[in-house]
Amino acid sequence: MMLDEKHKKVAIEIVQRNRKKKFCGKCYDRGYEGFSSADNTIIPCSKCVDTEKAYEEWKAYVETDEQLKEDFKELFEEEEKTEETVSEADVKVDDHSKPKQKSTTTKTTKTAKTVDNKPTMQRRSQGRGK
Repeated sequence: MMLDEKHKKVAIEIVQRNRKKKFCGKCYDRGYEGFSSADNTIIPCSKCVDTEKAYEEWKAYVETDEQLKEDFKELFEEEEKTEETVSEADVKVDDHSKPKQKSTTTKTTKTAKTVDNKPTMQRRSQGRGK
């Protein structure tokens, strides 16, 4: 699957609309770092683009085009899988466990030579073993 030029232009517009700051040295103020060689999709800048908003806007755009929806069906499959794992995690909550209480005893450790509660540096001899 290669992304068509008209869709690539829309992706660039989406990324540029979702920029968090005006100037960026990572993407040279474009909003994207480049394109993937495998499928010609845009790689948004992780430094200056709100990737979550851009991702959601891209998903909304993909839903409007049947060919894109078929090509990017893994976007929607991933969302379904994450919803399933979240619901499974909610079910596995253990209500019978008691929170651990903090110990009232304190454990003290000795440090080698200290001055004003700070460890001191020991100097090795600078001699040349004669």
